[in-house]
Amino acid sequence: MNNIESFFINAVLILFSMLIYEYFIVYRQNLKKEKINILLSVSLYISFYLAIYYKKYTALEYQFMSIIIPIVIAYLHHNVKDALFMSLIVFIYSIVSLDYKWYIMLPFFIIFYHLYKIYSRTNKSKLFFLITNVIIVSLTVILNSLHDFSYEKLAIRLCSVLIYTITIIIIALGIESAQNIINLHTNLKNFEKEKDLRLSIFKITHEIKNPLAVINGYLSMFDVYDVDKSKRYLGIMTNELNRSLNLLNDFLEFTKIKVNICETDFNLLMDEIKDILIPLFIAKRVQYDFNIEDNLIINIDGIRMKQVVLNIIKNSIEACTSDTGYVMTDVFKDSNSLIILVKDNGEGMTKDTMDKITTPFHTTKEYGTGLGVSLSNEIINAHKGSLNYTSELKKGTTCKIVIPLKN
Repeated sequence: MNNIESFFINAVLILFSMLIYEYFIVYRQNLKKEKINILLSVSLYISFYLAIYYKKYTALEYQFMSIIIPIVIAYLHHNVKDALFMSLIVFIYSIVSLDYKWYIMLPFFIIFYHLYKIYSRTNKSKLFFLITNVIIVSLTVILNSLHDFSYEKLAIRLCSVLIYTITIIIIALGIESAQNIINLHTNLKNFEKEKDLRLSIFKITHEIKNPLAVINGYLSMFDVYDVDKSKRYLGIMTNELNRSLNLLNDFLEFTKIKVNICETDFNLLMDEIKDILIPLFIAKRVQYDFNIEDNLIINIDGIRMKQVVLNIIKNSIEACTSDTGYVMTDVFKDSNSLIILVKDNGEGMTKDTMDKITTPFHTTKEYGTGLGVSLSNEIINAHKGSLNYTSELKKGTTCKIVIPLKN
């Protein structure tokens, strides 16, 4: 094995652990800074060990350049403590094992350190640091071998400088590429956060307009001289206001929907839903039928499920475009599950629309946001339940909600 082959092998071995480090950091960006620093140090010392271990296969100038590479990487990563510690080892090793002159090596490491300080304090580019490093390493090798000068050995040393330069360039490109990938991932994460924020804003806008519309409708019918009707209206408006505040709390928490399971009188809940929706049925001239099993006391998040049922029935009302429109709602228990069926004889949906019905922003309505069913699906999923649609164009749609019940 000749010297050039040996040096290439050394370079590959040294770079191997650093490439593993870069790969790990790129794809494990949730690591804390302390763990990243530990991983870097481990990679550097593995490279350092390999460089010293394989020195027996190479000439002196290759040995020195090989063991300098981990120090260069440490400085590039601003890992000064490891760089200085390895520099001390190399200083001793180069004098004892390589027979280099201490009065040449000491200025080399001092200059090397100050070169790093200039690079870090003045925001000099990596290219500046690497080029100057190649120059001082080359001069150090040449100065330490002046006593054994020949053109043949000079050619070998020049080849070693070239290979060292190529290795350093590979390191620089690897670090730069890894940093670009990390920056790209960071930008993508920021984009996802912004997307989630926009989605939350759309959700809260879509959902909060429903209770506000109900409150506005009842306010327009409010009659201070009709005490009984006013009391009933106030109760409905208070419930809708509380629902709005609950939605705002979800937005402020900026997290997935949480459910608060408690004993709920679902019959009473459906009565509240009917009171809210009957004015809409009348305004749209849609016939309705509510069939609810008696004594339906269940453990569920009543506020959330009210939000879901209102959304589903409202969509069915809007799907009915003729004077013969009809919406039927069935609510009952089957084994250990709550079943809610909402059927209409409206326009129906295509298969493509049904496949995308829970996809945020997908809507066929002129002024829809495509978030009502998406949010309802989230609430049902939080209950460990399921939401399914069956539909036929011009014949109608059936929505089936299944919620497993806890005893």
